[in-house]
Amino acid sequence: MSTVTLEDKSHNTEMNAFQDQLQTFLTTIREESGVPGICLGLNIAGQNVTASVGTLAIDSHVPMNPDARFQLGCITKLLTAMLVAEMIVSGKLDPDDPIEKYLEELRGTDRGKDIAIWHLLSHTSGYRGLNLADPGVAYYYSWPKFLNFINTTPQLFKPGTVFSYEHSEYAILGEIIERITGRDIADLYREMIIEPLKITVGSIRGDQRQNEIFVTDHSFDPATSKFAKLKTIPYGGFWKASLSDMTMSIQDMLRISSTICGITAVPGGLSEKAMTFVQKQVIKLPRTYGSTRHEQTPSAFGVGSAAYRGWLLGHNGSARGQTCGLRFDPRNKIALVIGMNAWHPFLRNSIINHIFGVLRGEPIPPLPEEPFESSLNDLVGTYIGPQDQEIIVTNEGDQIACAVSFPNAPIMPVLMQKDDKGNLRVCSETMHHSLGFFREPDSGYSGMMFGMTAFRKQ
Repeated sequence: MSTVTLEDKSHNTEMNAFQDQLQTFLTTIREESGVPGICLGLNIAGQNVTASVGTLAIDSHVPMNPDARFQLGCITKLLTAMLVAEMIVSGKLDPDDPIEKYLEELRGTDRGKDIAIWHLLSHTSGYRGLNLADPGVAYYYSWPKFLNFINTTPQLFKPGTVFSYEHSEYAILGEIIERITGRDIADLYREMIIEPLKITVGSIRGDQRQNEIFVTDHSFDPATSKFAKLKTIPYGGFWKASLSDMTMSIQDMLRISSTICGITAVPGGLSEKAMTFVQKQVIKLPRTYGSTRHEQTPSAFGVGSAAYRGWLLGHNGSARGQTCGLRFDPRNKIALVIGMNAWHPFLRNSIINHIFGVLRGEPIPPLPEEPFESSLNDLVGTYIGPQDQEIIVTNEGDQIACAVSFPNAPIMPVLMQKDDKGNLRVCSETMHHSLGFFREPDSGYSGMMFGMTAFRKQ
């Protein structure tokens, strides 16, 4: 792909040529990766470009297209953050308020007093989270069950000090929103975001009856080196503000991304102050290390969106067998959304970085080298994360071995060592996954990042 300068983006001929380049680029990516289908949308200072390759399913003849609807997954959290931001800037909610102010069941409890609204928004509440691999949690959970859980689960880190991506934090936000407004959050999404932006949404169950728009889940089978279809199962109602069953096209996700970015005018129901608030960054993430094909983790997280290297903001949405990503560059007025009908975060990130590199005329910079100061021996121990998940670190000569242990899954071994410059490296191939080590700022407790989840050393 040749460089498209930001100065000449207004010329239709340039944009048409760039669209052809995108189409060719995605075709090559699909041929090399085997991913069944990819769809991408770009808004460059108000001009939209889309490109699609492949089919909606591995056994389908329906082409992937910009109207096909992907699962929102974690992108639901961005919609929830937009509602919370609007309530904050309008004075209906204070980000410093403890959650006990709005949830009478938690009044007088440690969680109710210590966790504030902004801790939920920024994933810094610090309590030991839930295991979504447990069907009882993913599909049959309820608010009464969660109240018992949050009052008894250990506090791994002090609220506000350590980022850890915990899905239930946004379920709490959804409950708070509904109690303040007396409205169902799905109705608020529709009234404040979906209808003003002229977006069409579906649902996982409803779309399954519409073969022309339903994006099918796929997983990679190492035995055959091919992708295979997965059954799509929506999460239970408890997760509606965090992992809803809503579906949305790439074009409609692009409208959301463009609105937050400031490319398109903010419609009624939302405000520019709220969109600026959603971009605010509040917590730096520890450095993580991966092998050649690891998922790119953010450098920081805010009150709804993450900061990625290259001055990009955004949010990801992944299901069991789909991968979506929103990115926006407020300085250059560029918004991008990508969707694939396979779980492939490394490929998603690679495509995003390549396209922004082309648009800017220079590649997205790599992470700076940071020599690892701690001794590898100091890292040895057992680290606990979400329910029933732990990582055991042992010393293997000049290496450390990290045994990642999750229920009903084989143990994942990860070897790490320092190079000649003192930089920590992963020296075993761990597709998508990355690890890092840190200390909690206030207490000095040792911790480990596994992707975007924080584990505390026992």
